[in-house]
Amino acid sequence: MLRIVYANLGYSRDINGSLAHHLSRLHHHVYTPRAAQMRSLEFVRDTMRRLKPDLSCFVEIDQGSITNGYFDQFPVLREDHHAFATIDNKYSGKAKFRRSPISRGKSNAFMATQPVEFTKRYLDHGKKRLVYDIDISGLRVLVVHCSLVRSVRAQQFSQIAGWIEERDAPTVLIGDFNMFSGERELAPLMKSEKLFHANRLSGPTFRFGPYQATLDTCLISQGLEQCCSIEIIDQPFSDHQMFKIDIALDGVAKLAANG
Repeated sequence: MLRIVYANLGYSRDINGSLAHHLSRLHHHVYTPRAAQMRSLEFVRDTMRRLKPDLSCFVEIDQGSITNGYFDQFPVLREDHHAFATIDNKYSGKAKFRRSPISRGKSNAFMATQPVEFTKRYLDHGKKRLVYDIDISGLRVLVVHCSLVRSVRAQQFSQIAGWIEERDAPTVLIGDFNMFSGERELAPLMKSEKLFHANRLSGPTFRFGPYQATLDTCLISQGLEQCCSIEIIDQPFSDHQMFKIDIALDGVAKLAANG
């Protein structure tokens, strides 16, 4: 069994999405105190210790920016049993984005308990462009964080769909899709009928006061749904929920063999 944990950390600002938090902790968007960041990070670290994932994927993690006192959050989460880990600016691989006061430090990351092969890919449209393309235990895992603008998201979804078509491999596509207009936005990804929406019936993954939506999404290859289970885990220090995904590797092997 392969276990994947995914979470949008919200830069560990200690804002759970409630109106009370958004109002009382509005200043955390300008500067988040170290203690608030540690509360969030320690919860995530302790949750991972309990769940023991093989692959942990994060969006909205901070390598050190003006809004968090230039504190690198990643070492708090990485531990000795992680054989591989990487963190990268989510906007671009270009140096100017790593130096810009606005985009500096704003990152995505993943870590694994075994060595993995992966590629950093960048979407052609939007500001948030980084996509991790990871191979682990015969499974292809793509980690995304898509645009807030619907027309740009549509372009990004079409490009990601093309990347998925490049390889006939059991695939998990996971991340913050930001699809505020609902599941119909997934049409470019679903039209090939190769993907299954694994958390479609699992409830909302994002909250802003009374508003709730399924922004964080997990799509898997058709056939994997027979050997995959997904659980939504509450994050009390983020406005997004966490995913725990368990996939039976014998099912992955059978799907690959029939591919």
